[in-house]
Amino acid sequence: MHVGEACYACLVEQSRRVLRQCRLSKEKEEEIMRAVEEFLAENYTGNAIPALLGTGLHRLLKSLTGCADPFREAKARSNALAQALIPMARRIIESAEDRLEATVKVALAGNLLDFGVYGAEASAEMLSRALEEKLAINHIQAFRRLIESSRRVLYLLDNAGEIALDRLLIEELKRHGLEVIAVVKSAPIINDATIEDAQQVELTHTCRVITSGSDVVGVDFKEASEELLREFDKADFIIAKGQGHFETLDEYTEKPVVFLLKAKCKSVAEQLRVPQGGSVVLVRNFE
Repeated sequence: MHVGEACYACLVEQSRRVLRQCRLSKEKEEEIMRAVEEFLAENYTGNAIPALLGTGLHRLLKSLTGCADPFREAKARSNALAQALIPMARRIIESAEDRLEATVKVALAGNLLDFGVYGAEASAEMLSRALEEKLAINHIQAFRRLIESSRRVLYLLDNAGEIALDRLLIEELKRHGLEVIAVVKSAPIINDATIEDAQQVELTHTCRVITSGSDVVGVDFKEASEELLREFDKADFIIAKGQGHFETLDEYTEKPVVFLLKAKCKSVAEQLRVPQGGSVVLVRNFE
C-alpha cells in the first residue's frame, strides 16, 4: 500500500507526539520538527509505503532526541491495563455462540484501544461492545476453513497492551491444534510490542515468541531476521495484526494472510473501501 493524502499530516502529528514524550525544550522541538519537514520533503513520494516511511521517520526521531524508547512507560501501563481485562474477555469468549468469532472480535477491540489513554473502566465498556460490532470486512468463515486445513501459523503482533488480548486468540488457535509462532519487534518503535512486552503479558508462556530482526513497522523482508524468514517459509498461513502489517504485506502473495485490523486512518480505510474505524477480518491468497 502506498501513501495517501492523509498520511503526511499523520506523520507530522506522530512526530509531535514523540517529542512530547521526550520532554525536550521548545527550541529543541522546533529544531527537530524542521528536520522532520526536511525528511518528509525528501522521502514523501507517491511510491512510499506508509509504514516504512514511518519507520525511517521514527528512526530519525530516536537519533535526534536521544530517546530510544519514548513510549516505554505508556507501553508498560498499556500491558497492565490490558492484563486486567483478561478475565472479562475470557467470560465473553466462553459465553459466545461462536468462540472463534468472539475471540477475533476481542483481539480487534484491542487493536482499537489505546490502553495508555483510556482508563480500565472505559476499556472494559468498549470491550463488552466488541461482540455487537458488525465487521466491515467479514472473512471469518474463510479464516475458519484456513484454521481447519493448517498446522502451523505465524502471528505478526502489533502494539503493546493489545498483545494481551492477542494471547486469547493464540490460545484459541492452539485449541484447534495449531502450532503458533508469534513475532515482536527486535527494538522499540512507537508503541509496537517487543519481547519485554510479550513477557509482561505472559505471552511467552503461551507460545513461542521470536523477534523480527529490526524495528521496522510492519514487515520489511530486506531487514527481517533469518529466523523470521524461515518461519514465513514454514508457516501454512500468516496472521498480520494492525495497519502497519497491512501496509507492508498488502501485495504479499506467497502464503495465505489473515489481516486483522481496525481501519483507524483515512488512507487505510480508503484502500480497504471500509468506513474509517471499521473492523476488518480480511483473508487473502486462500480460496
